[in-house]
Amino acid sequence: MPKRQGWYRQPPRLKIAGMVAGLFSLVLIAMICAVSIVQIQAAITAYAGGESIWSRSQLAAVIYFDRYALSGDPQELEQARNRLSVPLADREARLAMEAESFDRGAARAGLIAGNNHPADVDGMIWLVRNLSDFDDFKKAIVAWQETDPGLLELREIGNELELEWSRAQPDREKLALLRQQLAEANDKLQIHAVRFREAMASATRRSASVLSIVSTVFLLILALVAWQLSSRLTRSVRHSAQNFRAIFEQAAVGIAQLRSDGRVLDVNEALSGITGYSKPELLAMRYEDLLFPEDWESGRLQQQAVMLGESASYSFQQRLKNSSGDALWGRLTVSMSDFPKDRTSNYIVVLEDISDSYRMSEELSYQANHDALTGLINRRAFERHLETVLREARSEHSNHALCFLDLDQFKVVNDTSGHLAGDELLRQVAAIARHSLRESDILARLGGDEFGIILRNLSADAASDIAEKLRAAIEDMTFTWEGRSHSVGGSIGVVPITPGVTDASSLMRAVDIACYVAKSRGRNRTYLSVKDDLQITEQRTEMEWVNRIHEALQENRFFLDAQFILPPANTDGRIRYEVLVRMKGEDGKTVPPGAFLPAAERFGIAPKIDRWVIDEAFRQLVAHPTHLNELDACHINLSGRSFDQPDFADFVIERLQHYGLSGSKICFELTETAAMHNLADAQSFMERLKGSECRFALDDFGTGLSSFSYLRRLPVDYLKIDGVFVRDIVTDQTDLAMVRAINDIGKTLRKKTIAEFVENDDTLELLKEMGVDYVQGYGLHRPCLFQDILTGSLRG
Repeated sequence: MPKRQGWYRQPPRLKIAGMVAGLFSLVLIAMICAVSIVQIQAAITAYAGGESIWSRSQLAAVIYFDRYALSGDPQELEQARNRLSVPLADREARLAMEAESFDRGAARAGLIAGNNHPADVDGMIWLVRNLSDFDDFKKAIVAWQETDPGLLELREIGNELELEWSRAQPDREKLALLRQQLAEANDKLQIHAVRFREAMASATRRSASVLSIVSTVFLLILALVAWQLSSRLTRSVRHSAQNFRAIFEQAAVGIAQLRSDGRVLDVNEALSGITGYSKPELLAMRYEDLLFPEDWESGRLQQQAVMLGESASYSFQQRLKNSSGDALWGRLTVSMSDFPKDRTSNYIVVLEDISDSYRMSEELSYQANHDALTGLINRRAFERHLETVLREARSEHSNHALCFLDLDQFKVVNDTSGHLAGDELLRQVAAIARHSLRESDILARLGGDEFGIILRNLSADAASDIAEKLRAAIEDMTFTWEGRSHSVGGSIGVVPITPGVTDASSLMRAVDIACYVAKSRGRNRTYLSVKDDLQITEQRTEMEWVNRIHEALQENRFFLDAQFILPPANTDGRIRYEVLVRMKGEDGKTVPPGAFLPAAERFGIAPKIDRWVIDEAFRQLVAHPTHLNELDACHINLSGRSFDQPDFADFVIERLQHYGLSGSKICFELTETAAMHNLADAQSFMERLKGSECRFALDDFGTGLSSFSYLRRLPVDYLKIDGVFVRDIVTDQTDLAMVRAINDIGKTLRKKTIAEFVENDDTLELLKEMGVDYVQGYGLHRPCLFQDILTGSLRG
């Protein structure tokens, strides 16, 4: 018996060694797991702090870029790029970590440049390199990757802003578009940042759960193997708990544990620093004590979803009260705690102070919706208000009015006194408009010298009266700048907003046309558009031609006809004709020139058509060298609008050189009216083209009262007698005398004459008798395809 008792007291050394070895292995594995999870927790916490730095830097970059867009101050641009360098450095670090040929040095440098603490960098690198395939970490990495386009877009927008401000006259519309792109890029980046935080929050919870499970399992196993060694395991677990607690206390973000009834169970020091309350004060409070009464219900629905297991966590922005009673804005992430201290549900709340970011976002939102010069809302915000008022009109059957104000003398002020004067004029007009309107009305600067107004709950006539009072108030103002006074006026279009209006865009088009009608009637007046308004319909029809003409140019649906210009007597074999532009409609049918040319002239598209005609005529002429040798002159009509373009003469000369075409084959026709209105530009254009041997004809001659006095100044070669005089010379002695006089003046000035609208033989005989050099009209030749003349199918 003693021997057996001794055997029990001293187990075989092999068994003891096995127990010790097994226990040691278990302890070693437990410690490795615990340390690994603590390292993971530390790395996750580091990424949470890094994300906060990333978000603040990114948002600050957007703010400074936006300020630079408004001011052009290089210091704002430098600040923006400095802030943007932080998230870009994080991006470079991530790319280095993801690369097949891993460069630890580049990864460390990038993370440190991203303002991450050097002590956290190795753990952050290890997390990405080893755990990026796990679900939560993978989601976080994907969210991080998806910020790349946005960051690069911010950098590119900054470059475009710098390029725009480097110009002598920055394009304000381009700057406004870049600011809108800034806001949109910021919104996208914030979405990815939220996804990153949510993924990391989920990873934190799962890591905590794994730590709990692993620790518990190993405690049970170790208790079964040897109770006498449990203290060692306990110390290890306690050490792990201390590490975890250290992370909790040292986190850069505020963390609190709450009961479901709102009572605070635990907080870290960061939360005390954010709120200004001491830890004992916080532990004696409820969550509602930190809220303003009107915000108590905020986040209630999301909380219920977490309690029911429908959602793992939720994030939202919350206004809180600090210890001074002032408001602070925080981003809260709430999740269910895995360690309830009793049978009630507990929550883990992570709080990040975003007060500065919130204020910056509010400022950015204000700037995105307001005009920096006048302080009025901009076009984007105005159109949203218009949509709202239109919905009210439909739902409440109410009547409102939309007004469009365009200053009449703004360009004069800008050109004579400078842009600073123009800016001050806009500010004063905005102030007058505010004073003239009611508090419920909506006033906006839509761009340039254009203002939009929504007059609420008014009949069309009452709205027109208010608009007229505003116009009169603007007319009464005398704008003075540096001793120079300017008269100011404005044209205002008014359209009703009724339940039957289809959409806001049609309203904006209608009021723009109404303002155009006011200008066309003499400017500085108000025009009220009414139902079935014929003038508005006519203007709208003309404006619709603008898009049709642009589409025809893009789709190459223009073509050329030609009509011979002949000597009254037998021809000498030389060919002369006038090319005529034609357009095919969407259905393939030819559109009459009278349908689209007036709209092209009125809305400034005629120069584009002129350029197309010149290029097409030159191209076809050089493609037919035999015809070109026989050609005396190809006449090409020019719009008076083309002279407004300073590079038009350069264009013609460049096209002549491009095709190797002699200018002596070309005769440009300018209407007398256009030449008189643009005398200096027309004279300059002719003199430049004379150097290329081009010739000129003055078209529709005789309609202007000052024709003869100006004729000496214009180097024209031909006078085309207006067809209104030529058509009836057989029956109308006054017209006959007029044609004789014009022909005689032409001969005296050594200019050849061309008579238009020759429609019968009697007219031709009279013109031949008085010595007119050339004739043109349906009685001699009806216009045909230019191609038929070029190929010799028709001869003059």
